[in-house]
Amino acid sequence: MPFRLLQIETADGVATVTIDNPPANALTDELYEELGRAAAELELDDRARAVLFASAHPASFVAGADIKRMADYDFRRGAVGRKIDLVHGTFLRIQRLGKPTIASIEGHALGGGCELALALDFRYMARGRARIGLPEAGLGIVPGGGGTQRLARLVGRAHATRLMMLAERLDADAAAAIGLVTEACDDATATRGAALDCARRLADMPASSLRLIKQALNDGVDGDLPRGLAVERGAAIEALLAPEAREGIAAFVEKRPARFHG
Repeated sequence: MPFRLLQIETADGVATVTIDNPPANALTDELYEELGRAAAELELDDRARAVLFASAHPASFVAGADIKRMADYDFRRGAVGRKIDLVHGTFLRIQRLGKPTIASIEGHALGGGCELALALDFRYMARGRARIGLPEAGLGIVPGGGGTQRLARLVGRAHATRLMMLAERLDADAAAAIGLVTEACDDATATRGAALDCARRLADMPASSLRLIKQALNDGVDGDLPRGLAVERGAAIEALLAPEAREGIAAFVEKRPARFHG
């Protein structure tokens, strides 16, 4: 089945997955399905020894959930749970891809976009207007795509607490300083170049070694990730069913300050 929202090109051992869901690469059910299917296909593609994720839209790597569409969600526990299961399953499949993965973050990576980047092995980010973070608390919800688990594992609990509770959005240099991104690059062109150079270097490494390193990291460092995701799932469902979520989403859509406390 062809992809509608992804373009995949392979050269020199590097598969470049370009996300193209205009205008800002919002994470829709269709995009989740295609990302999961791409990961499964690339797992079996011997030509692809490293996988680079990039965006067709300069202003945004991936925008996360479409908040305007969230206003029309089916806010029943079962429906919300199935949505979170789709997100968790997709990003876990990408994280467990037995090949190194690299993000070229040339625009914003907020919410689900940050969570996708967290599921990858390397993150290169452009200086300038691009921001990365998990600002869900400002909407009365919580990161529900693995963000509460992967962010703390990557940057430590103190930084993760500050970033999520204060809904902070970091530029490339601030993100690099705490290890959220691998490297801050001068601009979008330099970011894509650095990410591609990293991917090519990885493609030249012994594939079996890299696969086993990833497996050891996933089973060792992230051995409790499924249990952590189950905890996050419960928190995300409760947050989405609470009145604060309706107010936060409505305020975003109506472009007004949220009134969380009356």
